[in-house]
Amino acid sequence: MSLRKKRLALFKEREKSKKKKSNIILAPPDSILVAIIIALVVFGSLAIFSAGAPEGLEVYHNPAYYVIKHVCFLCFGGVLLVMASRFDYRYWQELAVPFSIVTIVLIGATYIPGLGRTSYGASRWLVGLPIQPSELAKIGSVLLLSAALVNAKSLLDQKLVKHLFLILIMIALIFKQPNLSISMIITFVTAAMLLTAGTSPMLLGGGALALAPFIYKHILSTPYQLKRITGWLNPWADPQGTGYNLIQSLYAIGSGGIFGVGFGNSKQKLFWLPFRHTDFIFAVISEEFGLIGCTILIGIFLAFTYRGFSIARRCPDLFGKYVAFGITFSIGLQAFINIGVAEGVLPVTGVTLPLISYGGSSAVITLFMLGILLNISRKRVKKIHVEENYATV
Repeated sequence: MSLRKKRLALFKEREKSKKKKSNIILAPPDSILVAIIIALVVFGSLAIFSAGAPEGLEVYHNPAYYVIKHVCFLCFGGVLLVMASRFDYRYWQELAVPFSIVTIVLIGATYIPGLGRTSYGASRWLVGLPIQPSELAKIGSVLLLSAALVNAKSLLDQKLVKHLFLILIMIALIFKQPNLSISMIITFVTAAMLLTAGTSPMLLGGGALALAPFIYKHILSTPYQLKRITGWLNPWADPQGTGYNLIQSLYAIGSGGIFGVGFGNSKQKLFWLPFRHTDFIFAVISEEFGLIGCTILIGIFLAFTYRGFSIARRCPDLFGKYVAFGITFSIGLQAFINIGVAEGVLPVTGVTLPLISYGGSSAVITLFMLGILLNISRKRVKKIHVEENYATV
């Protein structure tokens, strides 16, 4: 075939593709999911204003300092949400690898002197970048695995092995920062998606058992992580040291009772409870809104999880199903871990409560992920023609 004929064939194919896309009508995003997102954003902004007011006033002479910064991040994340909700999620199947490679480069750059910025003993930031690169790995791993699982016949599938290798690189780099919490979240999400795809639970369990000695040795050789474990197992053994955070969190939760002490009236946030507007914001919410407020917040997250899984179930193609499941499971798991830490069910991990805790990186990436989920929720319907009926794409 001559070059001219090839170009003509390519032109016709493009025109045919454009015509096919023009015959598709996109329904609005899932209204219930939109309502849940708005509820979380509003609830979180109020909680951050209350929990962060004492420190904002003391350090920055502005009680609204943290909520103002949080709203700025929400605006940025909101723009990404709108863009992602309008961007056809099916294109992410081809963009998964480039997106993840960029993420790996950014995470690796945190180790370069002069580029990486250390916070609380961990090099997780890049100078001039307002978002932690490790947060990008959460959505990157979901996209990678979803793209590979679409046509994978087994764990030995060549594409799946390559994508799992990229995920492993991200986990290793994040683990070494050190950031055990994010690396564990990515690991659990990966395992859950593999289980959903039909991977044997025995095989994944064997892999977990093989990794257990390595993780155990790492924790023993890392003093601050070992203190978190011992402080969690018996906080009263060192109430002014390793057990202090958990004890103060439990005081806050217990003080709330059924109805709470009222919005803005928390006593534990007055420099008794550490990380009151980030890791332990659920404790402040418990104290101010009581059991009723906590039940409502947990109910919102349960409603989100149910809605996300419903969107995954209704999605007409496998890639969208896997992405919707991965995003929902990732956000739901993070919420479960944060609440579990505040209540003493899990050891302190440093994981934020999605859209509730103060944290720019978490808020922006969470909204971006939710934008993709909203796009998946939009039903694609063909335009009505005389010769055809409604049909979903």
